[in-house]
Amino acid sequence: MENKNIKFVFFGSGPLAESALYSLFKNNLTPSLVITSVDKKSGRNLELHRNIISVWCESKNIECWQPETLKGLEINSSPLGKEKFDVGIVVSYPKILRKEILDLPTSGCLNIHPSLLPKYRGPSPIQSALLNGDEKIGISIMKLDEEVDHGPILIQTEMDLESEDVNEKAERKAGAFGGEMLAQILNHYLDGSLKLIEQDHSKATTTSKFEKSEGEIKLDDKAEEVQNKFKALLPHIPIFFFIKHKDRDIRVKVNEIELDKDSAKDKQAKEIIKKVTPEGKSEMNFSDFEKGYL
Repeated sequence: MENKNIKFVFFGSGPLAESALYSLFKNNLTPSLVITSVDKKSGRNLELHRNIISVWCESKNIECWQPETLKGLEINSSPLGKEKFDVGIVVSYPKILRKEILDLPTSGCLNIHPSLLPKYRGPSPIQSALLNGDEKIGISIMKLDEEVDHGPILIQTEMDLESEDVNEKAERKAGAFGGEMLAQILNHYLDGSLKLIEQDHSKATTTSKFEKSEGEIKLDDKAEEVQNKFKALLPHIPIFFFIKHKDRDIRVKVNEIELDKDSAKDKQAKEIIKKVTPEGKSEMNFSDFEKGYL
């Protein structure tokens, strides 16, 4: 079966999924249906921001469905019940897919997961790798089962991380790479010639979602640790510290630091911070902040 003749449904949201979807499309894999997250309101004025995947689907005349929930879904009366799919492809989709949905495509559902499974199972594999200072991340393509990141592996490989690879950039690189990998092997999976390998579940490690409080640092923290936190948590969780100024605690947001690893060796956080925004003030160079606050 040629790529262009494969009928598949794509589930995904966010930078990882966007890049994977674009990569599949470049390889003549066009989804029959895309299922993604709802549009969200954000900012002070709570303006509605279109989901980038839904905008892309509109431009390509691809059907896109953005359900609030999949709980209690009547498949036959939903877009999923309109046609038969050869396979489902799932990338960073935030909702749990029950067995009935996983089994709907003839050959089940595949997942692009950005780690060398069974390491870093769960919702934040790239963030966890960056936070731990890993120099490489993995890309695994697996067949989904009912447990989290538990299914057998089709293929996996490593991808180098560069000094400037912050969270979202690393996600986009991993998504593009994973989409390319899947495009090369999908036919072999569908015709049964690809051997699937069970994970060694005894070696599994798990990740979890990060809390906003985890963005706090101290100026005397090790610079390398702050670099890792900056790369892992932004843009979703701001990096900040507190100082005592004029008898009150001031929250200071860190906007820019030196990212090169060599620049952080044997240094403290305050030696690599470049730009900050003190509470109630405009952004300033850290050198100016030191003169006025420290």
